[in-house]
Amino acid sequence: MRAFVVVGKTAKADGTVRLDDLAGTSGRLDVLLRSVRAALCVSHGIRRDVRVYLVMLGGDAPRTMRIDGAFARFIRPDERPLATLFLKSIARADASTETFVEERAGIAVACAGIDAVLADLRGEPLYVLEEGASDIRGTNTTEGAFVIGDQNGFDAELRAHLAEAGAQPICVGPTSLHTDDVITVLNNELDRAM
Repeated sequence: MRAFVVVGKTAKADGTVRLDDLAGTSGRLDVLLRSVRAALCVSHGIRRDVRVYLVMLGGDAPRTMRIDGAFARFIRPDERPLATLFLKSIARADASTETFVEERAGIAVACAGIDAVLADLRGEPLYVLEEGASDIRGTNTTEGAFVIGDQNGFDAELRAHLAEAGAQPICVGPTSLHTDDVITVLNNELDRAM
């Protein structure tokens, strides 16, 4: 299995998000939605062996969505339909549930943060994307869970928490890339290593 965990420090999914101004009202939920496209969408289909976790720490935080490519339906490459699907799924979630509850086929929501993801990924190899870390091309990595920050990166507390969980720092090259581009490069590298 391959998993991508995208942490949005300001991303929110609540009633203040407007679809006609997604980037301006969602705390950059659009960055996370582009990451879903990069992780799951291929030409004329979806990667069935990939799972995506979106950790939203803004607004009614924390909220985490899990999208399982093996079961998800109606995943399209454009942001607005994805945003609609995700906002409806989160609106249906019980705010007291800290474990993942499936709200739609292949889409589950937990009203919790990174700890819900780490519990769900228990036993999977864990990697954290960091600038200046060892290049993925120098590893024998073919699967695992990859934790990626949004445009704000990670704070020291989250870095320490991921290190305690055994996350190995890696990078995709010498140049800093957008979150969704990192996922595209990772998918390509992992596909080639198989």
